[in-house]
Amino acid sequence: MVSAQLREADVSETIYSYLSQRFPAHAPFAADTQLLEGGVIDSLGFLELMIFLGEGFGIILSDEHFTPDNLGTPADVIAFVMQERRK
Repeated sequence: MVSAQLREADVSETIYSYLSQRFPAHAPFAADTQLLEGGVIDSLGFLELMIFLGEGFGIILSDEHFTPDNLGTPADVIAFVMQERRK
């Protein structure tokens, strides 16, 4: 159980670090910061985030992953990565 929590903490730290470096004008990010609806990420940023998640976490992405439910907030992104890593 502890190792799962550590992995989630690592995922969280990596995602927050990426968001802060890639979108510094909007940092610091809260778990509920609206990435898409809040205008933080545009279509290019959305694509870059998906590439980052695929390469950084070894997630094989398909069109079904490109949804606001998966990428609406940093918390959504973290949950998405954790879900995909369990598969």
